[in-house]
Amino acid sequence: MRFRQWFGLAAIAAGALALGCAEPAPQLRVVYAGDAGTPHAEGYHALLAAHFDVRSIPRNGLATADLSDADVLIVDGQTIDRSEERIKTIPGVEGVDLETLSMPTVLIGGQGARISDDLNLLLGWRYG
Repeated sequence: MRFRQWFGLAAIAAGALALGCAEPAPQLRVVYAGDAGTPHAEGYHALLAAHFDVRSIPRNGLATADLSDADVLIVDGQTIDRSEERIKTIPGVEGVDLETLSMPTVLIGGQGARISDDLNLLLGWRYG
């Protein structure tokens, strides 16, 4: 019985030692496509930068952006502008297709729903 206990402890210690000696995993490269220059986008960038290698791009430039260095794409943005006296709807992202979103992609909020609807995905407003 004692042999099994010592053997188990030795295996745990060896595993912990192996984990401690292993090289750290490469940092995930994230592209955040949001409403550039807004406090909302800057807050998201800061949050992501604390955990990942993040690069922010304007949401409206998503269709032509070079995403070849990214592991994950996050698309965010407002659909309504409440800064004016009369509320207006902000247009969706032009030129985005499934090829643009061919990597792991997180679609957030109204712009995520709008893109989902434009691409007939089941998680937008129209189908969700």
